Amino acid sequence: MENETITLNDEKVIMRRYKIRSVGNQNASIETTIPREAFEREARRCGMTSEEALVKLVAVWRFNSFKGLHLSFEKRSEQ
Repeated sequence: MENETITLNDEKVIMRRYKIRSVGNQNASIETTIPREAFEREARRCGMTSEEALVKLVAVWRFNSFKGLHLSFEKRSEQ
């Protein structure tokens, strides 16, 4: 994993608010919505259609060493 500094330009950032919900056995996880336009943009960056990306990518959340969460998409491992 390469180190990358992320700087937000508040004038250009798109912000959406979504509900959160508990799911899974004993409410072990929390789910929320990913805006379709954001996912489609990431699929294009990976050279895929959104349909391909749904199968070939996984969502990767990074957290704990900074405020908030960082979501990226990576190719699914062939396990």
